[in-house]
Order: sequence, then C-alpha cells, then structure tokens
Amino acid sequence: MPHPLVKKFRATSARLGQAAVRYVRSQPKGKLALQAVGASFALVAVLFIFLYLGVLLGAYGHLPSREELAKVENDDASSIYTEDGVLLGKYFATNRVSVPLDEISPFVTDALIATEDARFFEHQGIDLRALLRVAVRTVMMGDRSGGGGSTLSQQLAKQLYPRRQYDRLGMLKVKLREMVIASRLEDVYSKRELLGLYLNTVPFGEDAYGIEVAAHRFFGKPAARLNLQEAAVLVGLLKANTTYSPRAHPDQSRGRRNVVLSLMARNGSIDATTADSVAQLPIELRYTRDNDRIGSAPHFRQRLRADVRDALADLQHPDGRPYDADRDGLRIFVSIDSRLQRMAEESVREQLPRIQQNLADDWKSSKQAPWESAFGNALRRSTRYRQLADRGLDEAAILEEMRKPRRMTVYDWRTGAPVDTLLRPVDSLRHYFTLLNAGLLASEPATGIVRAWVGGVDFQSVQFDHVSSRRQVGSTIKPVVYANALQVGIQPCEYTEAEQVVYADYRNYSPGNPNGQYLGAYSMKGGLSKSVNTVAVSLAVRSGLPGLARQINRMGVTQEVQSIPSIALGTVEASLEEMNTVYSAFANRGRRPERLHYLDRIEDADGKVLVSFDRPTETEQVLEERTAQVATFLMAGVVNGGTGARLRSTYGIRGALAGKTGTTQDQSDGWFLGFTPKLVVGTWVGAEYPAVHFRTLGRGSATATALPIWGTFMRKVQGSSALKAYQGGGFPALDEMTLAELDCPDYLEELPIFADLNLSEEIARALNQFDEATIREKVDDKRQRNSESAEEYAARIARELQRDNRQEERREERKQSWIKRLFGKKDN
Repeated sequence: MPHPLVKKFRATSARLGQAAVRYVRSQPKGKLALQAVGASFALVAVLFIFLYLGVLLGAYGHLPSREELAKVENDDASSIYTEDGVLLGKYFATNRVSVPLDEISPFVTDALIATEDARFFEHQGIDLRALLRVAVRTVMMGDRSGGGGSTLSQQLAKQLYPRRQYDRLGMLKVKLREMVIASRLEDVYSKRELLGLYLNTVPFGEDAYGIEVAAHRFFGKPAARLNLQEAAVLVGLLKANTTYSPRAHPDQSRGRRNVVLSLMARNGSIDATTADSVAQLPIELRYTRDNDRIGSAPHFRQRLRADVRDALADLQHPDGRPYDADRDGLRIFVSIDSRLQRMAEESVREQLPRIQQNLADDWKSSKQAPWESAFGNALRRSTRYRQLADRGLDEAAILEEMRKPRRMTVYDWRTGAPVDTLLRPVDSLRHYFTLLNAGLLASEPATGIVRAWVGGVDFQSVQFDHVSSRRQVGSTIKPVVYANALQVGIQPCEYTEAEQVVYADYRNYSPGNPNGQYLGAYSMKGGLSKSVNTVAVSLAVRSGLPGLARQINRMGVTQEVQSIPSIALGTVEASLEEMNTVYSAFANRGRRPERLHYLDRIEDADGKVLVSFDRPTETEQVLEERTAQVATFLMAGVVNGGTGARLRSTYGIRGALAGKTGTTQDQSDGWFLGFTPKLVVGTWVGAEYPAVHFRTLGRGSATATALPIWGTFMRKVQGSSALKAYQGGGFPALDEMTLAELDCPDYLEELPIFADLNLSEEIARALNQFDEATIREKVDDKRQRNSESAEEYAARIARELQRDNRQEERREERKQSWIKRLFGKKDN
C-alpha cells in the first residue's frame, strides 16, 4: 500500500496538471505564442549575460584593457645566445614592416572594406546587421555564401589575441570575447588608425606579415604603388593565404581577385565597367622571397624556430595567449659555439666560389651541358613560365618573353652577395639551377652536441637547409660496410680482388671502379683508403646484405635501407645530421649518441626558465668496441695516404684524424665525413638538382669539393689558441694482437692462394697435394660464397680438388680395364 503522503502528493499533482491544461485551453493561441517567444528571449538573454560576465572575468581567455590595447605595437624581439655568450641572432617581425595609412594605396583600403566590412565606418566594432544576416542566412538557412559576420575590428582582435578552443559553446564564447575586444579597440583607435593597424598586422601567407611586405613579396613594389588588380589579389589572400596564393595557385588567386573586384563594384568603390575590364587581366607577379634576418646561422635559426614553437606549445603567456618568439622577448640558449660557427661559415664562403668556377671550367669546352633536359623541365615548372602559358602563349612565345632583360636582384657567387643587375628571366632561372651549395655540421662524438651548423651559402637566395636535406651519400658509407664485414668475421688482412664481377642474383649488377683499374688484391686498409668500389661491394655481398642494411639503420640512418649490392657504394640517402651520428659511433668506440642536441633552454624576458633540455648522456652500442677501433684505424689510412691525404699535405691538419670521402654518380654530390677525438664534422657540396654535376673527377670528386671545406674549417680550428677544448687528444691504442692482424701490405699485384692464412693442419695438408696452377684454376672456377670465411672457402676448394682427383683416377681405371678386355694387355 502506498504511503498516505504519497497518495496525497499524487492527487495534488493531478489537480495542478488539470488546472494547467484548463488554463492553456482557455488562453488565445497568439498570447501563448508570445509567451513562448518571450521565454526563449529570456533564456537567450540569461545565457548572453552569463557568457558576457565570463568574458569580462577572463574565463574564456585574457581580456585586454584599453591601456594594454593602446600598446599592441610594442613587441620585444627574442634573442638567441650561443654557449659562449654571443648573440647569434634574433626572432622578431622582420617580415612585418609597418607603414602609415597614407603610404598604403587607397585601392587596398577600398578593396579591404568592400570585401571584409562594408559598414566599417558605420559601426563601433560590432555590425548587428551582419550578425542578423549570419543568424538567418547562414545558421538557419545553411547558406554560407554570404560570408561571416566579423568586422575588421573583430578580425584584428582575433589576430592580436588568438582563440582558445572550448568543448561547449566554444565559438559563441570566442566570438563574444572578440566583440568586446573589438569594441575596446574602437574606443582606443580612430577608424583610420584601425585600418592601418589591421593592414600592418594580418598575414598574407609565406611568412609575409603586413601589406608592405606582401606588396614587395608578390609584386616587387611598396604598398603605396599597388594598382587596383594587385590590391585585389592581396586582399583576396586574406580569406585563405595558401588556397589563394598567386604563386602557388594562380587560377584560384585570379578567381578570388575577381570576387573582390565585383564586391568593390557593388560597394561603389569602382564602377562595373572597370571591374569587368580589370578582371580580364592576368596576374603579373614579380615574386621575391625576402629574408633579411640579421645574425649568424640563418638556416639553423630557421630550424630552431620550429623547435622553440613546439617546446612552448603547452605553455601559456601570463596574458593568456600562447608564447610568441617574435614578440615576447624570449632568451633562447643553444649549444652552438660562435667561434666554430664563424669559422664554418667562412670556410664555405672561401671555398665555394672556386668550386663553382671549377664546375664552369669543367664544361667550358662542351657544346651543351648534360643537364639541359632537366633545366627545361624546371623551366616549365617555374612560376613565370606557367603564368605566360595561362595567358595562352605557346612555348616559343613564352621563351621569347623570358629572354627579355629585366631588372632583378640575384646572388653573385663570385662576391658572395646579392647584386642588382639587368638579366633575362631565363638566365636567372639557369643561374640558380646551376648554383652549387654546401652544408657543414660539427658535433661532439660522445654526446651529439652541435657546435656549428651551416645550411647553405646564402639564406636570402636559398632557404633550403642542406644539413637536414637527404642526398645519396656515396663512399662515405663504406666504413660501415667494412665494419660490418669485420663483425661477421672477415679479417682485415684477408685480401679481396679488385676484379669486376657480375652479380647474377642481383639483375646482373656489375659495379666498376672510376679509374677503370681491376688488377690486384687489396687488404681492408688498402681497399678503403683507395675507395675501391669492387672491393667494397664484394665485402658487402660476402658479409650479408640484409645484415649490412640493418647495421646502417642502427648506426643512425633513419630511412629503410634496401638489401642490394649498390648500398655499398652509397646509394643510401641520408642527411648530414644522420651521417654525423653514424661517424660518432666510430669515434666513440662503437657507441652512438641517442640524438643530436642544440637547444638547451628558453627563458622569458625576466630570466625565468620556461623550459630546459638536458644534454644527452645515454648512448647506444651499435658496434663492438674493437670493430669501431679497427674501422677508425682503417679510416686513418684514408687521410694518411688515401683519398683524404690532402688534409695532411695541403691543409696541414695535425694529430689524430680519420675520415672518408664520398662522391656520388657523375660527381653530383661531394661528401667528406671526418673526425678527431673532439669533433665529428661532415661537409657536403652539390646543386639543388643532381642533374647538375661535374664532368671530371679531377674537379668534381669529393677530394676537390667537400674535402677543401672540411680542411679549411679544421685548419682554422687548430690554428686558434682560444679553441683548445676542440684540439688534441688521441684515439684509443690498439692492442698488439690487433696490430699484428692489421700488419699486411695494402695492395698485392696477385692474390695469394691461401698462403697467408692460418689454416688448420688438415686443410693445409690437403691443399699441399696440388700445385699452385691447379689451385688457381679451381679458385677462378669456384668463387667465394656470401658469408663464407676464408678457411671455409679453402676447405671447400680442397674438397673440390680431391673429388676431381678421385674422378680422374676412376676414369683412368676404367680406361685401363677396357684396353685389357679389348687387347689383352695394358696400354703402353
């Protein structure tokens, strides 16, 4: 039975419900509708008040005061300091050049207002008509063609104080916050000041901030001289910087420009005839990538910028916004040594003009360089060519147009500086197509701490970082090949013939030697010091290609390596970062650092540490210690008497030193990776396109390209009394047994047949039954198998010879038996 109170509650509820129904039925429908609407408005009003109070209280992000908004132009540059306390460079808005509104073309302001905020001069930061249009047309009807409801002041608020994301009512919260900030901006600034602040603040893509930088970037002129169609192009960029980029997407940019022109006509800024006429014009770009950052190591600082941004991604500035290296006065401390960095940059600048001249001299007598086809393809991909093609010009007309001289700024490799000159566009493209560049990376072998980083010769002309870029590494991979052979048991004095071999199991791959010589046999030291290709491939195949591929990855190359014979000659692609890590393992007794390290800590403007990074102490054993020491001994032979001997004779490098040159196919890339007990240094030289290469080894080998930069740098380091920390030291001494195993000639004119091997008594006795000519014939017929040791090979040769001998004895017995049967006597 229900409780009496429950029964009473139910009865009361029923009576109230019936009364409510009678009331609703007795009221006019219009009155009920008004009451429902009133209740809805009341709920919306309560929600608005609640959210508005949240904005005022800063619940949805920092709400700047009018005093703060009056100072939005006062940004502080962030400074980068080297380990020795020198200012390396700064991050600040170098790509934002603020100009007064009087120095901005009126076409720009007219296009901006017509496109983004037609009633800009009529509201106080919030356009109620636009908001109503968005509510009805966009939200209720789902039609997005009418655009958004944000005014220019709201967009400026969004740029100055970036949005935060929220789970519920997120967009409503940020929009309301931006409205409040926009209203305060309108209180602080006049309409003209707001226009100027907006145009000097907003991004136009490709790190171009502000109308002045964008005008120079895309049209090669100041903002004051922009014409109508150029202004429309740049204002069109504001909707989507990448989608409407006139450089990357000219068709989309042209369409967006014409939309801007039509909006200007509708707004009365221009007449319809003018809009239609200008809409027919092609977009004529004078694109120049402007990077005027001051200071040293620009490619490194470009890389560092991304790391700083990532490091601060989870932190928040006291005013509630994310940290910004361009405005927050950060102090960034890195491991670069300014003295080594200066010497590295000097070495590249001093040597590269000579190398570039050698490239020109190498092809001077040729009627046509071999890269003309590749240049033609690059020419057709160029922005200028595609623009002219879009105008309907055929190839002949395009080339005629591109052969007309124009004023432009290009990098002059002879002087190492940009120069203003009169040049044909086609020749400008050819100039950069054939321009050689270089990279240099210096790091400590035990820790991976970076001390110098040169990503290229001129950042303004080529921003591509050649420390991080991947290219085929050539013979610099051979020390890994030899180390892998040592680890599987091949002895350093086990000779390998230099003969050219066809590897039938690998599509008849048959590597050759650049000098065309295939005589004699080499020990490991001799084969590596002379960089004999056929010897390296033979060792790679015999030691096992899958294991070699895994070893290359273990030592620091991150891309998957194929198990094919050509990896022994450096068809592997890697960066200087990776190759420095590989060679660190040789220099550090087989242990490679876990990573390269260059960012130490970031402080705010008051010196408070925001984030710090411990320097690496952990290493990974990727080679047996003895193998690494023997490989270092072999590489010392390269610089003492092999392809790297000029480091001693020409550059006077003293002390413990090991390394390896590397030249890729057709002399497209030159590498030198070398190390002392204190530093691992890698250098690379080449053009952007591998099709650009040297004709001769004399001018184009790594000995003539990458090695001179390395030698110049190390000579400067050893010649400085202030750099004792990077000088001296020695490699670990080899024990007597290991030295005995390495004590053999580098080269033999004729391969000895098992004479120098310490064979077992049984195998030696079996071989001694046969003369040398018979053994050599069998060796020529039966080649050594993959992963087969010398003793196993000798044993197999002995078995083959003994089997042949038994077969010959049986043949002779059968012969005598038939003679006896047929003639009754033995043959005389």
